[in-house]
Amino acid sequence: MKHEQISAGMYSIEAEQQVLGAVLAVNDRYHEVASMLKPEHFWDPVHGLIWKNIAARVTRDHLVSPVTVQSDLAANEGFQEIGGGKYLTNLVAGSISGSMVRDYAKMLVDLHGRRTLAGRLEQLAGELQNGRGADDAAAELELLLHEREETSAEPRTMSFLKAQNRALEQMHEVQQGAVLGVPTGIRALDEVVSMNPKRYTLLGGATSMGKTGLALSIATAAARAGHGVGFVTLEMPEEDLANRINSSVSMVPYKAYDRKMSENTWRDVVEAAKELESLPLEVFSDRVRDVPAILSEGKKLKRKMVPNGEFKGFRLLVIDYIQLVRGKGESAHVRLAQVANDLKQVAKQLDVHVLALAQIDRSIGAREDTRPALRDLRGSGDLENAPDNVLFVHRPEYYLVRQTPPKKEEERADWEAELAHWKGMAEIIVGKARMGEIGSVKVACDMGTNRFFDIPEQQDGWAF
Repeated sequence: MKHEQISAGMYSIEAEQQVLGAVLAVNDRYHEVASMLKPEHFWDPVHGLIWKNIAARVTRDHLVSPVTVQSDLAANEGFQEIGGGKYLTNLVAGSISGSMVRDYAKMLVDLHGRRTLAGRLEQLAGELQNGRGADDAAAELELLLHEREETSAEPRTMSFLKAQNRALEQMHEVQQGAVLGVPTGIRALDEVVSMNPKRYTLLGGATSMGKTGLALSIATAAARAGHGVGFVTLEMPEEDLANRINSSVSMVPYKAYDRKMSENTWRDVVEAAKELESLPLEVFSDRVRDVPAILSEGKKLKRKMVPNGEFKGFRLLVIDYIQLVRGKGESAHVRLAQVANDLKQVAKQLDVHVLALAQIDRSIGAREDTRPALRDLRGSGDLENAPDNVLFVHRPEYYLVRQTPPKKEEERADWEAELAHWKGMAEIIVGKARMGEIGSVKVACDMGTNRFFDIPEQQDGWAF
């Protein structure tokens, strides 16, 4: 909702002043509310700016007072318009009871939630009037309500006994040989990362590292093991994606699909198509480009892929790639952060594992060390914070073959040895694992057919 359209009952200048005044008077009170109260929760943007300054100073263990804040914000026009340092002094003087700071903070969070909810409902109503599909709108509303449940201050508890019993049931299933997560088709990777339902993995990589190839390899392995797979392709046409999937099964290099084939090669492609036809793997339409549409189509696929015997139902949703999913917000950063967090809700609501691909900073190729890390994720810190797991695919061979061979004999020998070591190999780096450990695993790969697989008689294994 626009700032000037918000009714007086949707914000409280007085509550905002009480919080600011209390913390300016006694800095330790900041820690009572820091976990819940953010700058965006303040209706008055200058109050939000003041809170941001307070937070920055307290977290650096610096003094916060009307004098220090006045010094930091002296050049801000909005701050000067409300009275500058004198306004801050009045906030301290008007702070009635510091013991109430937590109650006021809760009030501000609730008011912010009401404003956000009202604004999004108003926007959704306008889109429906302008022709937006009912299914997409309903999916967005469902996401919105689920987000409210996640952030609500209202208690939603489960007894420890009930939670423990659920956990023990799952452990018993594992003891009996059940596999809770979606298999990747790579034993070495399955040993270190669990793609369990209701969880979310981000797979990052630089251009030409094989993100899509690895995702297709995982999707095909999961489908062959009886797990239903949905694939959202936002980067390439459905036909190109189908060719790449076919290539991984037929072992015919996908670059040959645009040329005339020999009779034997054509037969291999057709046989692969017959196998793929029977697999529970569906590609979403290119019109599915935002999270509500993904959720809506996912629910349809959930109803279609009913568990039956060895078939486990819809279990894996792949999104290629996250930076191309349309989001809402005033900046690319805000939109990407919203998408990154909404995919957590998609995983929970569909009871599937979400595997979202992500581009990383292109400048990595200019570095001496080209191995990607969490800091290389492009666009938003939420790409690191929101997922349960963050993986990176890295192929040193790609960079080595593009280097000028060293002239010195010893250096050239080392370069040739490293190139030989990494030929046809890739490293899958676990940068974050909420239920595991970080490290890396070396795997074999054939980029011509989009296949990633265990190294025969795996010697390298898991590296910490």
